[in-house]
Amino acid sequence: MINKDKISRVLVYDKSGRLLVTTKSVSFPRDFFKIKGKDLVMLKGSDFPTISRGEYIDVIFEYINGTRMKYTTVIDLSTDYQINFHVGDGIALEERRSSFKINVSFDGIVPFYIRNEEIITFDVPIVVKMVNLNLGGVFFRTDFDFEEGDQVMLKFLDGEMELLSDVLRVQRKPDSSEIEGYGCKFCDVTLAQEEQLTRFIFECQLIEREKLKERNKNAF
Repeated sequence: MINKDKISRVLVYDKSGRLLVTTKSVSFPRDFFKIKGKDLVMLKGSDFPTISRGEYIDVIFEYINGTRMKYTTVIDLSTDYQINFHVGDGIALEERRSSFKINVSFDGIVPFYIRNEEIITFDVPIVVKMVNLNLGGVFFRTDFDFEEGDQVMLKFLDGEMELLSDVLRVQRKPDSSEIEGYGCKFCDVTLAQEEQLTRFIFECQLIEREKLKERNKNAF
């Protein structure tokens, strides 16, 4: 069942997995030709690609709590500013933050952070050591003492990626007050940034698989 009040974004893919549309403008208009067990969905935007009526698509509803639901359906109406389709039962997808996670070892920098709505800028950006990364967030180490609730501006991947991140967890070493690192959630990731992160993570996974194959081959 669609939680119509909690949708944060809708993405439409063709059957080959190519992203066609992403929009936050979604509504559920009155359905004069109601199909039992299905809801009529209307997406609004501009410069939408024209998709043939009856063409199969995959639609993903993203919710503000992180839930993602996937529906396979067909196009009812497609123009450059509107797309209509019906959806019935969906499939819950794995939460993005727990997928595509990789261990990494590279530096990023923090030019400023926000605490209690005050922006604190460093004279010289501090260096952080990235430990693991996924599409939703990062775990890093640094000598600076952040606090839960801080927002940290992270710049990494040679400065190409710049993301404001919420500090969700200050992780301490077992039986110690020493801080091991900080678990952060990325804020307001754009589609282009998500695609860049996905490519980077996929490339890292390929490299790691090749290393594992080589180690297994040399073990015999």
